[in-house]
Parts: sequence; C-alpha cells; structure tokens
Amino acid sequence: MCIIRNVIKIIIFVSLFLFLIPVIDEIKINEKVDELVDSKKRESIFEGLLYIPKFNYKNVIKKGVSALDDNNIEMLDFSDSIGGNRIVLAGHNNRYVFNKLYYLDINDEIVLSDSGKDYKYLVRKTKYIDTDDFSDFNIDNSLILITCTYDNQKRFIVILEKV
Repeated sequence: MCIIRNVIKIIIFVSLFLFLIPVIDEIKINEKVDELVDSKKRESIFEGLLYIPKFNYKNVIKKGVSALDDNNIEMLDFSDSIGGNRIVLAGHNNRYVFNKLYYLDINDEIVLSDSGKDYKYLVRKTKYIDTDDFSDFNIDNSLILITCTYDNQKRFIVILEKV
C-alpha cells in the first residue's frame, strides 16, 4: 500500500512539473515584452505592440521583412503604420506567437498600440487561404493577422475591423 502511495505521489509531482514548464515559459515571454515596452527600446526596433485580451496575450510587432522569427510578429512591408488604413501582421503558428488565433470568435477584440495611442479592432471573419492568395489583404480600415497551418499548405487569417 505504501509503495502505491509513493508511486501516485511521484506521478502527481511529475505531472505538475510538466504542466508548469509551459506556464513558466509563457510568463517569461510576457515579462520580456513588458520589459521592452517599459524601457522604450521598442521605439527604434519595434513598430508597436499587439494585445489580445481574450488570451491575455501580448507581443511586440517588429519592422521589416527579416523580422519574422519564432517569437515575434512581423508587420508586412505593404502595411500602413499602426493606426493606418490597412495593416497585415504575420507570425508563426507556435505557442509564443499565433497558435491561439484559431480560437478567436467574431467580435473578439484586439488592441494595437504604438508609442502613444491604442487602436481597437474587432474580429469580423476567419478563414483559410492559399499560400499565394492575397485578395483579402486590400480591405480598407482593417487589420489582418496571418499564420501558417500545421501542414503548411494553407494560411489561416483573421480579418478585423477598426472600431
């Protein structure tokens, strides 16, 4: 009986440990984003900040074509600046960037911030597109979020309208 209790304790301990590792990583990423915002280092490297209240998710938006890496969001070159008419943001489908986009619903809110102002957007549509389909990127008064799919054969986009 004592051996069974010890085995159960070990299983519970290992399970809790494995559960806490991703949570700790996410906390570290959020702290890193907060540190960048607070130190105002982003003014020279970053275009702004993306915040998704539904998931309490925030990340910096980098400028330039080579900005896309595993943990950042890139503002595509043909986008207007934060608060502009058309903005397209791309990010990888991983737990640090855009893997939760699939769980956004119509009317969910997203906030973009530049150094002095917040801009609110509401989700209007989600859809899968071909990798070379850019037809939805020309919608006025919009924010488009784009990420790859798990099989990398399509792209998933979220179309938001500025409010």
